Amino acid sequence: MTPEEQLTIEIFKKNTPSVVNVTNLAVKRDAFTMNMLELPQGQGSGFIWDATGHVVTNYHVIQDASDIKVTLSGGEEFSAKVVGVDQDKDIAVLQIGPLGPEAGEAQGDGSVRPPQQLLAAVPGASTPPASVPAPSLPAGAVPVAPAPVEPVRVIPLSLCSSSADIVVGQKVFAIGNPFGLDHTLTTGVVSGTGREIQSISGRPIQDVIQTDAAINPGNSGGPLLDSGGCLIGINTAIYSPTGANNGVGFAIPVDIVKSSVGQIIQYGKVTRPVLGISFAPDQSSEALGIKGILVLSAREGGPAWRAGLKGSSRDEYGRLVLGDIITAVNGVKIKTSSDLYRVLDKSQVGDTLRIQVLRENSTFEVTVVLDSNNPPPQPEQPKA
Repeated sequence: MTPEEQLTIEIFKKNTPSVVNVTNLAVKRDAFTMNMLELPQGQGSGFIWDATGHVVTNYHVIQDASDIKVTLSGGEEFSAKVVGVDQDKDIAVLQIGPLGPEAGEAQGDGSVRPPQQLLAAVPGASTPPASVPAPSLPAGAVPVAPAPVEPVRVIPLSLCSSSADIVVGQKVFAIGNPFGLDHTLTTGVVSGTGREIQSISGRPIQDVIQTDAAINPGNSGGPLLDSGGCLIGINTAIYSPTGANNGVGFAIPVDIVKSSVGQIIQYGKVTRPVLGISFAPDQSSEALGIKGILVLSAREGGPAWRAGLKGSSRDEYGRLVLGDIITAVNGVKIKTSSDLYRVLDKSQVGDTLRIQVLRENSTFEVTVVLDSNNPPPQPEQPKA
């Protein structure tokens, strides 16, 4: 074998134990018996994030699931609970358990629960609850010790330090479960960087990696690795009119993955800055000849409302009165929603933005202090 072949084999052997199969189950009624059945409605891939049993996959893989099954490379199957999701970046974090013996479970408040064993479900090896007495044996019977249950050790995937230095032409490896064929390896190169795709929430995902490594249905949520065997992205989408691989696949870069997963594990959700507005779709603005963001409404008490931005309304005759139009932010021209999201993705909660606004025939500038999309709960007011 050539050195290149040996490298490919080594990467596959090293990382396969960290790749899992994720099955999305839904409860449906049988048309003939009228019984409620739990049936698979989708399947994808995922990978072990840490030794506490966190699994990372795409949000669209587990969307609308009534139950989620995670199957490890050794065939052990676990029911998984959803720790949190980031719909805007198509990322979901699952928890399988009980947990591995080496680590504790990260809690939402940052504390750590004492470690437990991560055991595979072995028929006949379960232990009855402490409150239920063990059945008595007939006279003269010899008790038989239950078969030992070997703990299942999860192996986290190695993460690259950053996806900022990825260049077109470098070799990549995708491991996943396309069409239900477990642990399939495909290879290719990075064929583009800085791409943009749309998430389920409608918000664009920027700086996406484009690759020609074969990515098919079932690969979603699986890892995209570099020649060092570390994660550079999560395979998430393909560009194809038929739904099958057409040589253009996309992966969410590891920098975005780290940010979203870290917040989900610590807080159960992802915090992002918001303006507190709803705005017209790009197609509607284009049809009206508007170049910018047409504000439909400004949430009362929100950043835009505090800055005095006005939404669209109807006059006494029912005619549409256009609201403010955002044309620039911090000197950057804003023509579409992608331009606005690109600015917000680079901002932090509490940042001050200079927003250029067109109202009727006049242009002016306002300053807006960004709020969080997850504001802290307000304390209850004392009641008399």
